[in-house]
Amino acid sequence: MDHDDEHDGADVDEAGHEPGSEPGSEPGDTHDGDTGDRDAPPGPDVLVVDLVGEVHELEPPDTLTFGRDADLVVDANPFMHRVVGRFAHRYGVWWLQNLGSGIRLELLDPTATAPVPVVVGPGASGVLTLRRTTVRFEAGAARYELECGLATTVGPPRAAVPVAASTETRAFGRVPLSAEQHRLLVALVDSARRHRGRVEPSPTVARRLGWTTKKYHRKLDMVCDKLSRAGVRGLKGEVGSSADRRRDLLAVHAVAAGLVDERDLGAL
Repeated sequence: MDHDDEHDGADVDEAGHEPGSEPGSEPGDTHDGDTGDRDAPPGPDVLVVDLVGEVHELEPPDTLTFGRDADLVVDANPFMHRVVGRFAHRYGVWWLQNLGSGIRLELLDPTATAPVPVVVGPGASGVLTLRRTTVRFEAGAARYELECGLATTVGPPRAAVPVAASTETRAFGRVPLSAEQHRLLVALVDSARRHRGRVEPSPTVARRLGWTTKKYHRKLDMVCDKLSRAGVRGLKGEVGSSADRRRDLLAVHAVAAGLVDERDLGAL
């Protein structure tokens, strides 16, 4: 039985309580908490893809391919793949799949002053966690951008977030984090970058942090809860979701929302 993390102390919710009982498990990953969400799961998002005024609206289970000869024809550029990528809804969130062999896709936050791109390499997939995302890629000497937006249309309405009378711009999916919660996100991003976008098993990441697995899961649950309440989809109790994909999504969002950057990774 683990004793060293019973009073690690820092993470409590607004009511002053730590997260609830340890959730269910999956083979090889004992307590990674993807079940037991008390709230009814939100409905699926509509994904709007805009290529210079050509707009496609997708609802699950719709998919959309794009490229030189695809559902969305981007250009007749001979250096572009017939099908560069595909948008698809899986595990409660929208994914961008890179179906090409020599073109990398970049996900950027169009509202950021100096956005850090999330790279989706050939054969890999990335999660669209922001309400607005720019998908950028190059073919030959030409650069292309797709503008993507999410809008929830089905399911129970979320409670309105009170906004003070201020000119401050709110950044979607950015929440205050304790030092240990931030360390956790840095470790997840570092693991994903070194393993082709997939985060290593929980015990491996926990050892790298110098934590017990129990402490790791508790911190992970708290971060996912914070981001879920901030509107980030796919982190809690989504039907068909899995612990592996929850960690991968969290790593992608941490970079896309600016919660982790290159300086953080260098200091790990």
